[in-house]
Amino acid sequence: MNTFDRRFWTRLSALSRPYWGSDQKLVAFGLLTLILLLNGSIQVGNVVFSYVSRDMMTALADRDAPIFFHKMLLVILYNVVAAPIIAIAGYVTGLLMLKWRQWLTERFLEHSFHDRAFYRISSDPRIDNPDQRVSEDLGSFTAFAVSFVMQVLQGIATGVAFLTVLWFISPMLVVVLTACVGLGSLLTIVIGRPLIGINFEQRRREADFRYALVGLRDNAEAIALYGGERREHNTLRHRLYAAMKVYRLLIVWQRNLAFFTYGYDLLLPLVPVLILAPSFFAGTLEFGKITQASAAFITLRTALSLIIDQFNSLSSFAAVVERIGVYLEASTSGQIRQEPAGADSVGGAATQIETVEAARLALDRLTLNTPDNRKTLVRDLSLELENGVGLLIAGESGVGKTSVLRAIAGLWRSGSGRIIRPPLSDMMFLPQRPYMILGTLRDQLCYPRQGDASDEQMIALLKLVDLESLPARIGGLDAQVKWEDLLSLGEQQQIAFARLLFNRPAYAFLDEATSAVDAAKEEALYRCLASARINVVSVGDRLRLPRYHHGFLELLGNGDWRLGDPGPRG
Repeated sequence: MNTFDRRFWTRLSALSRPYWGSDQKLVAFGLLTLILLLNGSIQVGNVVFSYVSRDMMTALADRDAPIFFHKMLLVILYNVVAAPIIAIAGYVTGLLMLKWRQWLTERFLEHSFHDRAFYRISSDPRIDNPDQRVSEDLGSFTAFAVSFVMQVLQGIATGVAFLTVLWFISPMLVVVLTACVGLGSLLTIVIGRPLIGINFEQRRREADFRYALVGLRDNAEAIALYGGERREHNTLRHRLYAAMKVYRLLIVWQRNLAFFTYGYDLLLPLVPVLILAPSFFAGTLEFGKITQASAAFITLRTALSLIIDQFNSLSSFAAVVERIGVYLEASTSGQIRQEPAGADSVGGAATQIETVEAARLALDRLTLNTPDNRKTLVRDLSLELENGVGLLIAGESGVGKTSVLRAIAGLWRSGSGRIIRPPLSDMMFLPQRPYMILGTLRDQLCYPRQGDASDEQMIALLKLVDLESLPARIGGLDAQVKWEDLLSLGEQQQIAFARLLFNRPAYAFLDEATSAVDAAKEEALYRCLASARINVVSVGDRLRLPRYHHGFLELLGNGDWRLGDPGPRG
């Protein structure tokens, strides 16, 4: 992204308009109106202050002590009144930022979880570090948007007030100021244009470095056991250097822009003095008007030079709009971003698998491709699973066993044919490494439902999966610990089975979900599922799991497959 192009304005509109048309609009416009009234009163006070200050400085030059101290008293009184108004205006502005950010973040979260868009986002190559886009970029967006709009509105009010003041002192000052601001803004845009793209890249590199640090924290034990300190250190250094390389480029361009903006800021205050000095020396202009004109000139320059003063922030804002705009588009698109079907795609134009909800599980002429449509994993597969008949899916690593489960869940849709299955609420998927949520033991057992079960239910579940001693180990059902650190993988898998038994779906899909428990525990867990009349589809070892299944699907690679008997059952 290098300019404020049409796409930028489209994304800015998509991010801004919904809040101001939402059920929060009365509060939002109420706060905005209050801010405008407070800032308007400040601007009126500033105009009055400029005249009082003029008279005070004229009295000082004329050595008129009574008038000087009278005007000084008015200046002090103005500041006493203005200070709390300015503070309240800042507070209300911050409150508006907070409410907008909260509303926008909640909206992004709703989009993220609707139709499992968070999974699509994780698969979208355009979106790096989605966590930063929600947790940081949304805050940056609302803070700058409110601040910048306030500055624009304040600039308009200041312009109306002080252009009149300046015009009555010297019309030439208005002409010169307009020319200086216009030329300065144009040069700032030309000099600082590369900052937009550099700011975008800087945010991405910083997020990559932070992501690597989070990975180090989350996998500290595994890294220590592998002896991977040197490798991890090198990885972090590489990402740090990449971030610093972009940061170095950023400060170079900020320096280039500063050469102009600082010179502009230092020289411009001299302009009104140079223009008015001859009249003062000729005795046709009082000294106070020079100070008033200088103050008005600088105030107007500040109000009208937003592009010059805020270009660094504007370039960063453009990068933020790009990042969260792409996130919003991905979360509302309804599809996983795929490569266009072309010469490298299988089967020509990309198609989608049809999903039909019913009270049974069947695959009808299913052809399953990878999301980029470059490889066929399963071709023309048809089967139906009867109630009480478990299905074992086996095959070599990488042939697409887990991918079949993803297709049944609706996560992968590239291909053709139909999947007839119950609603997602009647199915549950257990991966090899269970997801341990941030919560209590009760929350773990009830997930994804809320943890509202009785203690007796929880203890009974833990007993079924041979973890009845766990509450005593951790401090009770409502204790919250770092589950991945406290529990072995086998114990986490047992927790997942307890979770399954609590939710009691019609179908359970187990992706090597017992790989870390011994044979005796595995048999006990499968017997629990049979007693609960939960239909089971398992991905796993043909030699270990056949006893729990009556159907067998073997994936052979290159889209081939065969159906048969899983083998002897004990």
